[in-house]
Amino acid sequence: MNKATLDARLDLLSKLQDAFDSTPQAFINLTQNLNSHDVAMIGTVIQVYCYADFNARRIIDVLKHTAMGAPRSASRLQDAQVFPMLEHIVREHLWDGDLKDGLLKAAATVEMHRVHRHNFAHWSARRVKGANALVMFTMNAREAERRDGVAPEPTEAKYGILSLDGFDEEVRKLQEHTNYLARQAAHLEQHVEELKAEFTRRRGA
Repeated sequence: MNKATLDARLDLLSKLQDAFDSTPQAFINLTQNLNSHDVAMIGTVIQVYCYADFNARRIIDVLKHTAMGAPRSASRLQDAQVFPMLEHIVREHLWDGDLKDGLLKAAATVEMHRVHRHNFAHWSARRVKGANALVMFTMNAREAERRDGVAPEPTEAKYGILSLDGFDEEVRKLQEHTNYLARQAAHLEQHVEELKAEFTRRRGA
């Protein structure tokens, strides 16, 4: 994204924020219901993340079991712990190579988008009229404070503006990394004994 495009996007978001903050009625006047593509995109992000989480847990268990003889316990991880744990296990125990690089890249990409998945799953959304952007909003004080550390007033709704320019491409990349995790999870589970032997060999080398 070049500087002119970024500046234009930031200017648009700033104007929208000023308009929304001017009067509650502006929020209704400047937004509309989600279209079918928005709904499909939101559902895709949520499901892709769930699939990535599922396969990341499988990979964590295989690597912990084969590298350290640890019991399979990734099912007990909280959502926010999964991809940091995958990255930690891969960095600490997997030797350099395409698998290590691929898993680290996939883990970082999915973790980077986790905030979008969480917002889509727990915040309401409306489309901004005349702009490729969504407004995400909530009356859940805990959710609101989680985003910026500021507790809202009891009657206050907190909102954020999400520009969708380039977002379809980000979703495509997310899907690619998620499919990669699924392939590697299946491969690792099919070669547990070989992997265990390789870890043993490398420790003894």
